[in-house]
Amino acid sequence: MEITFFHKNLTKAEEGSFDEYVGTKKEMIENLLKTFPSNATLMRANIEKFDKHDAYQVELSVILPTKQVVAKEASHLITKAVDLAKDRLMVQIKKHISLMRREVKHKSVRERKEVGIKEEVLF
Repeated sequence: MEITFFHKNLTKAEEGSFDEYVGTKKEMIENLLKTFPSNATLMRANIEKFDKHDAYQVELSVILPTKQVVAKEASHLITKAVDLAKDRLMVQIKKHISLMRREVKHKSVRERKEVGIKEEVLF
């Protein structure tokens, strides 16, 4: 999986720490994506610093062959924002994979019911 980074209003030190910290979380996300080829997935990591509020907004998106999954979080710490966004992203990926497999392991996925047509004879 390839990662593309975008930074806005960050210092060089903050950019380096963000890139390094997202790199440590890459393996956890790749473990969920074993069903897809490694060259078929792309991850984008965006970060923006808000000077007025002294906060960071992190957006992690994974582009899969079947769907694009996006998670966005804001926090006063870079590491906390990345962790929260990663957790949201992992929940969405698990849900998408269970939908693809037609499993009902995720609590928000409901079991599909087969609807049949009854034949009635009108004589």
